[in-house]
Amino acid sequence: MSFRLGDSLKSDPWLWLTGVVSAGLLALMNLRDAALFASLTHGRTIPDSDISSTRESLLAMRDYLGTKPEAAELLRAIHLQADLVLPAVLTIFLFLLIRRLVPGAVVYGRPAESLLPFMLVFPFLYGFADYSENVTSLMLFPPAAPTPALAAFLADALSWATRLKFLAVTIAGVIVARLLIARLQP
Repeated sequence: MSFRLGDSLKSDPWLWLTGVVSAGLLALMNLRDAALFASLTHGRTIPDSDISSTRESLLAMRDYLGTKPEAAELLRAIHLQADLVLPAVLTIFLFLLIRRLVPGAVVYGRPAESLLPFMLVFPFLYGFADYSENVTSLMLFPPAAPTPALAAFLADALSWATRLKFLAVTIAGVIVARLLIARLQP
């Protein structure tokens, strides 16, 4: 497989654009926003990044953010700015990347094209889970004021949406790696 950057930029401009925008948004959120959130909350992690969160830990974070309006506003701003765009852009990038790598790849002794519909489920599952996580977070954390029963439900939903998001993006990443390996083999 020969690869020329110039040819790839011309033939796949949307792939490159969505990849660069995704990387920029991830860097912004994980370097700037996460550090600022941690400084405002004495080292706590943004709930969207905590795969081990539980109902109890999220409800405790909700109560804590009630006493830290700057941190609550930052979390809300993240969801209404960078994290409003990231799931769509990253979903499109993963979709385009998988579609780009499938032609000519052989996976488990058969052409990858036959597995394409299955492979494409994971980028969309990631996007759905990330947006579900964002909406749930906006409904759970201040300034939102859900009833105790709704808050408990939202905390459970948020913890599962976070896990599903990480699972789907990890599987999509493994698919990309597997396709790259398949395409690099003679």
